[in-house]
Amino acid sequence: MNVHSPISDSVDVNMTSKGQVLIPKAIRDRMGLQPGKPVVVAINDRDQVVVLTPEEARRHSEKPEERRARIHAAIEAVAGRYDFGGGTTDEIMRDLRGGDARP
Repeated sequence: MNVHSPISDSVDVNMTSKGQVLIPKAIRDRMGLQPGKPVVVAINDRDQVVVLTPEEARRHSEKPEERRARIHAAIEAVAGRYDFGGGTTDEIMRDLRGGDARP
C-alpha cells in the first residue's frame, strides 16, 4: 500500500470511548489484515494516520541504501537465468507477449 496515494475506498466509522476503531471487513480483506495478526498504526509525513501490515511498515521505513541493496539482491537472484537470444528489446517483448510487439 502506498500511504501517499489518493484514497480509493473509505467508510465512516466511529471511535469508541476507549479509542478503538473498527476497520470494516471489506477493507481488512482488501488489505490482507487478519484477526489476531499484528498491524502497525503510524503517522506518515503528511500527519495522516495509516494502518499497515508489518511487512509494509518495514518497506516504508527502509533507508534508501537498504532499498537499493534489496533491489540489487533481487536482480542478482535472477541474473543470467533467462536467455533471450540477444534480440532487440522489441523482439524480446514480442516473444514474451506471444508474437505481437504492439502493446
